Amino acid sequence: MTVQKDNHIDPNTKARWGFSGGEGEVTVGAQTVGETGGVDHARSRIEPGGAHNNGGGAEATRQALELDAVNLLATGLESGVLNPVEGGGAAARLHAALTGIQESTQRLAQSRDEAVDKVTQLQNQVDELLAQAEKGRQAEAEAKEIADLKAKLDAANVTYRANASKESLQKQVDELAK
Repeated sequence: MTVQKDNHIDPNTKARWGFSGGEGEVTVGAQTVGETGGVDHARSRIEPGGAHNNGGGAEATRQALELDAVNLLATGLESGVLNPVEGGGAAARLHAALTGIQESTQRLAQSRDEAVDKVTQLQNQVDELLAQAEKGRQAEAEAKEIADLKAKLDAANVTYRANASKESLQKQVDELAK
């Protein structure tokens, strides 16, 4: 059986996708492309977000999916929520970084709250110590006044009780002065 020559496309002068020319040279022209039913018929409009050069024009590309994931992440963040992200890519890296920042912020806030509590406790201790010191100063001043009153009464040879109050000693000193 003999193979019959294809009269529609002569492989010696034209290639299937519109190339022609002699050996060692290639020429592309509208005439060749149109005659072979090649490139101008194979082109299709690519849908926005569709896959490129794989014949599935309606499928979303990896970049479009990643952009959608980043947009979902941003939408959640705008409402104050850090939503988990599926898959990998830029959105997952952003989620990991933001999760780390959020955890660091929470640790800092916790440390701050602990420090504020400690400051409050220390301030209470300082206030108590100051109150005790003031009471001590008042007691010391009163003891000095009592000692002065007793010295005046001793100088005047007046008898008094050893545990006499400041007021009773003051009355006795006042009576001496009259």
